[in-house]
Amino acid sequence: MSFIRTFWKCTFSPRLFQVYEVALFGHLLETSYEPNNIERWGHQIVVCFAAIWSISQYTIPLVAIFFYQYSNSLTENLHTLSKLAVGAGAIFITSLCARSYSRACDSVYLKFLEALEEAHADYNSKTKRELYKYEFEFWAWPVDYKFTDIEGREKLTLEKIATFSGHIKRQTGKEFIFTLPCKFLSYIVAHTFAIKMIYIGSISVINWALRLKHIEGRLDLIERGGERYKLLTADNNEIDTMFIDQRNKTRNGSVLVITCEGNCTTYETGIISTPLSKGYSVLGWNHPGFGCSTGAPYPIQEENTIDCVMRFAIDRLNFPEEQIILYGWSIGGYTATWAAMNYPSIKSLVLDATFDDILPLVIMTMPSPLEGLARNIIRNYFNLNIAVQLNRYNGTVLLIRRTEDEVVCAPINGLAGNRGNILLIKLLVQRYPHLLFKNAKCAALLAVFLYAATVSSRTLLFKTVGVDEKQCLKLIAADIEKSGGIVKYPSTLGQDCNLEEKQQLTLFLVTMYMKDQSSSHCEPLAVDLFNPGWDPMSALSAKE
Repeated sequence: MSFIRTFWKCTFSPRLFQVYEVALFGHLLETSYEPNNIERWGHQIVVCFAAIWSISQYTIPLVAIFFYQYSNSLTENLHTLSKLAVGAGAIFITSLCARSYSRACDSVYLKFLEALEEAHADYNSKTKRELYKYEFEFWAWPVDYKFTDIEGREKLTLEKIATFSGHIKRQTGKEFIFTLPCKFLSYIVAHTFAIKMIYIGSISVINWALRLKHIEGRLDLIERGGERYKLLTADNNEIDTMFIDQRNKTRNGSVLVITCEGNCTTYETGIISTPLSKGYSVLGWNHPGFGCSTGAPYPIQEENTIDCVMRFAIDRLNFPEEQIILYGWSIGGYTATWAAMNYPSIKSLVLDATFDDILPLVIMTMPSPLEGLARNIIRNYFNLNIAVQLNRYNGTVLLIRRTEDEVVCAPINGLAGNRGNILLIKLLVQRYPHLLFKNAKCAALLAVFLYAATVSSRTLLFKTVGVDEKQCLKLIAADIEKSGGIVKYPSTLGQDCNLEEKQQLTLFLVTMYMKDQSSSHCEPLAVDLFNPGWDPMSALSAKE
């Protein structure tokens, strides 16, 4: 390869961060790639120009006004601007050439570039293993899986659910005109401040600050057998994923857990370790705009991403839908429940420290005069109504509540304000209407049990009501048999029961659907608490 050709390729090649070497026992040793002063200087200037160009798109009107007011003529304005452009262009090209020259003379970088070119020319397991020796900009990583919806599946969304239920209110022409200023302001706020406040991990500065921590976490997962993949979604976002295959290695390895992270975590630093320690195969992915994933975490992009991840798990990784557990933590409950209602045959859904609806949490933090604006923004741009999606899924569910959670609480802080309580209540009301719907005594008992401050007080209430677990299982089994031996929702459970039996069933179901962890919001989930959840069909075997 001629030097000129190498020089040209290095001009537009990715930045190299780390080089890994395989040591004894298969461990990877991390060594930072140290560019020389010429490459470092050239790259810094190129990055500065990119940042200036990004900012200039918003400041061009201000610059134009400045030149118009403080310059004497149009000719002088154009002359000044042309000189600035020529000077900036010369500095930019010189920096680009200096960086390219330095890379073309570096044997380590050229070896990396050769491995990258071979992977793009023939992407297979061998060339991919070579790429694992390097940490570089993710945009240059070859695409492993491109999502194409060949079947043209009809996807269920919150908008369609609202349309089916008739909850969408049609505006008259007069109402539309009067609300236009508010809609315009809502659009501006939603696409600037709101998305960054809701999904903090999408802020560029935070991504940059956590880059080394992400690399460290990714290296640890690769050492544990992880394989990195780049997925291309239907809206052309590049999603960074990590798959750890434990099939034929552990008892739970044949089941895949797909993790859905919170609003400030990535798979490198998030919840992936808990199911991994339990022996499950795990597939982690980063929200659009998080870590190395492209895009922004708007609901539609989030939905396209989890849809792509699910198809990748089924079509490429060859996990049957029935062998997949969706695990959502905090705001990750939105994508987890969206996938659950669109892939209803999954093994189970685990929701940890999540909420029923984001609107009450947002309103709690907003001044009263801005409540209307906040409501407009959430319902039109970030309608993360997890409870509605959860109630469209009829499979196995496990809710995990953090008893000292300080994040998902509204309208008051503390256990009584934990929105996980409301999520559970909405789930039970939808699944077991004969127990809770229009039954004030059972509803009051449920509230007292959920808001009880200590484990001992909940245990005492459980005993006071006289919950007979065997009798509850018999009643549940009888209801399943009445439904033809399958679990149906809404269930008829409790239809023929007296008040005492209904109260016992209510408390029993709470303990089956929800488990408590005595911790704050961001504490890792205890390994022994992670499981697929309670399957009502098990009541049939318990009866026998």
